[in-house]
Amino acid sequence: MFKASFNQVTHLIIRLLLIGLTLFSSHLYASISEQKSRSILTVVPSYTNRVTANFNPYSKASMPTTHEFIFEPLIIFNTLQNNKPEYRLATGYQLDQNLKGITFTLRNNVTWSDGKPFTADDVVFSFSLAQKYPKLDSHGISQWVESVHRRGATEVYFKLTKPNALVAYTLVLLPIVPKHQWESIANPASFTNVEPIGTGPYTQIEALNENGYLQCNNPFYWQADKRHIDCLRYPKVTNNDDFIARIEKGEFDWAGSFIPDIERQYASYSPDFKYWLPPSSPISLLFNFKTADPEIRAIFDKVEFRRAVSMSVQRQQLIDLAAFGQGVPSTLASGMSQRFAHWADPIATEKYLPYMTHNPELAKDQLSSLGITDKNGDGWRELPSGNKFELTILTPKGWSDFNITALLLADMMEYIGIKVHPVEVGFNHFVDRLTAGDYTLALTNYPQGPTPFKYFDSAFNSRYQAPQYPRYAMHFYQSSRVDELLAQFPTVSTAHQRLAIIRELNEIVAGQQVTVPLYNTVQFYQYNTQRFTGWFNENNPVASPLIWPQAPERLLHVLALRPKE
Repeated sequence: MFKASFNQVTHLIIRLLLIGLTLFSSHLYASISEQKSRSILTVVPSYTNRVTANFNPYSKASMPTTHEFIFEPLIIFNTLQNNKPEYRLATGYQLDQNLKGITFTLRNNVTWSDGKPFTADDVVFSFSLAQKYPKLDSHGISQWVESVHRRGATEVYFKLTKPNALVAYTLVLLPIVPKHQWESIANPASFTNVEPIGTGPYTQIEALNENGYLQCNNPFYWQADKRHIDCLRYPKVTNNDDFIARIEKGEFDWAGSFIPDIERQYASYSPDFKYWLPPSSPISLLFNFKTADPEIRAIFDKVEFRRAVSMSVQRQQLIDLAAFGQGVPSTLASGMSQRFAHWADPIATEKYLPYMTHNPELAKDQLSSLGITDKNGDGWRELPSGNKFELTILTPKGWSDFNITALLLADMMEYIGIKVHPVEVGFNHFVDRLTAGDYTLALTNYPQGPTPFKYFDSAFNSRYQAPQYPRYAMHFYQSSRVDELLAQFPTVSTAHQRLAIIRELNEIVAGQQVTVPLYNTVQFYQYNTQRFTGWFNENNPVASPLIWPQAPERLLHVLALRPKE
């Protein structure tokens, strides 16, 4: 038997190591070269303390690039173009004459990212899934859909529970998932979908770690000729300070966060650093109508108390200090956005305007009339029973405009004798606590819509006070008349009827001062023109420019972008 000498073995090992190192270096160089040749768009649609491989489009904890980019919708209704339908997986829809059914026509030759065909069965399955598992139905589909079935190869018909002229706007919000993957999932609510299969332009998850991930091209995308960017990069950004420190250095291409003094702290650093701040919806203070303490709950139930809190607020100061002048004070006591002021009865607006005006002395009188007085002379008001009266304001950690607003509100309420402690928690924990009713006061913003209906529906429909729904109605105030009006709005056929419903909703919510509207903010949108062109802006208002997960038009936006040569 041949026996190699020690030196021969050593030389052999060194040679093998050198060959391996050469191969590894070549592979690494090839990977780097490939990475450099790809166009990568860095996006910041939200903050997070933890990056997890969750791409379940039904989950509240899914990564913020899941919707649209992985799971393409049937239709996108373009809110900047008077709700013009931008057809995606569907090519058309038709309401029945009696408004009790709707048919969607699907696009031919669309393929899932694993190469299998997209069919009407996928659509039927996705809606059946939401009906079977209420936790997946975050848009309230089941209240409208009685049944869904396919009609031929490219049509899906929805039989509705009641007439609804606007049902298409709701149905297209439900994500469409591949039946051949999801039919074998035992618990779709907890499924994390680590290796997603979608129809959107970016379905391949690469290099995911604690610092972020790369989301790259769907090899079978049906509109690949219109996709000019290879990958989306989602970096972990923990809070507003982290965001500002990094966007100033040009790290991000497309973002949407609050930047105080945006001209000085962002735009002045480079001619490529651009922004657009379209009008947005209001930020409001919520009372928890089912808070655990029964005596505080009884106080919250009194409209006089809620009005006293409202009159303690200096709204312009909140804008000047917390929002750095980016916004306008709320004047509508219902919280309806100022851009819909013409929907409100001007008499109602004037009637409730005094409660939206800073008047701390009248606020003090209101509190005293409720028995909320300083009984022990320590400078703070106690409850009628003599017990301490201390409240907290819950805000998401890292949302600096919200956090500063809460601090200012605490000072303003201190002036009228109420002790308030701001509390900041991580965003997911913030949502969980609102959902569970584990707070006394909290701040929230609200989604926009083409009419005031989306605001009133998301904020005051008691149906949406269940755990699977977003945070907006988690004040737990309920009104059967409000629910009735919200159910009627989609069923009426004339503009006059819709106006009458909104005016009554406005009157009820304003008259009860259900929340305390603070100020109407702006939509935050920043973009960097150094690496990409085609950005939507005030001179190119193709669609909403937002990167936020609640903005379906972001799919149109990403397809309009092109790398600079």
